[in-house]
Amino acid sequence: SGSGGIVAWKAGLDATFNDQLRLRGTVSRDVRAASLAERFDRTGGAANVRDPQQNNDTYGITIASGGNPELDPEEADTITIGLVYRPTWLPGFSTSLDWYSVSMKGAIGQLTAQDTVDQCAVGAVDLCARIFRNATTDRIQLVETVFLNVNRAKVSGLDLEVAYTRPLEWFGGDERLTTRLFATWL
Repeated sequence: SGSGGIVAWKAGLDATFNDQLRLRGTVSRDVRAASLAERFDRTGGAANVRDPQQNNDTYGITIASGGNPELDPEEADTITIGLVYRPTWLPGFSTSLDWYSVSMKGAIGQLTAQDTVDQCAVGAVDLCARIFRNATTDRIQLVETVFLNVNRAKVSGLDLEVAYTRPLEWFGGDERLTTRLFATWL
């Protein structure tokens, strides 16, 4: 209920040309709400940062990391197109090749303390609000490294599966030996 409402959908097409060849494809809008840990867990620790406002001095600070109850859900648009081949001349053999593209916005991620300080120094005002300085020395005392909707993420690639099943009678029953190979290229 803390994430609001999002519409997710999926459409697909599966076309069989003959006993050997099948084409498949899907287009979808997928969503993922932040987990409870990404929204509410908080921990503390220590880190070193190089501070551009202090002549690039490096010194130790406290960090508060973890959950952020203001996270929005991630949204991804996904396209997949694949081909399945089961040759009749080699019973038990099948192979499939799928191309996919996933374009996500509002990706949930976590910046390091140094990333937060560096991005604030170049104008990311929303991140400057997560840096707390000593009022007297102007040195950083605390940086919040909470989960954020950081930006976009995009990935595409190919998935390959090759499988071969062969009937056997080693133990007097109806046994099968199956070998499978999976490969992914991103």
